[in-house]
Amino acid sequence: RVVSAVEAYERTGCQVELTRTADGFDGATRGAECRSTLRGASYATSEVELRDERITSWDRGYDGEGLQVWGATAGPYRFERQGE
Repeated sequence: RVVSAVEAYERTGCQVELTRTADGFDGATRGAECRSTLRGASYATSEVELRDERITSWDRGYDGEGLQVWGATAGPYRFERQGE
C-alpha cells in the first residue's frame, strides 16, 4: 500500500533529531514523548544512523512500565548501500 501525502501527518513528539558526527548523522526520538498504542505500547522510540555506506533504524514500542512490546530486540535493521 502506498501512503499519499494527504494521509501523512506529523506526530507530535515523534520527530527524530539528527546530529552531525564525524562520519554521518545520528538521531533519535526523545525519551517517552512519542505516544503509541500499537500492540499495547504507551510510547515508541526510534534511533537512526545515517552513513555513506549504510542506514540503521531501530524502532521499538514500550508499555507504561517500560517493557518492550514491539520492535526488533537484537538490534537495529541495517540497510547497506549496494553497488551502483
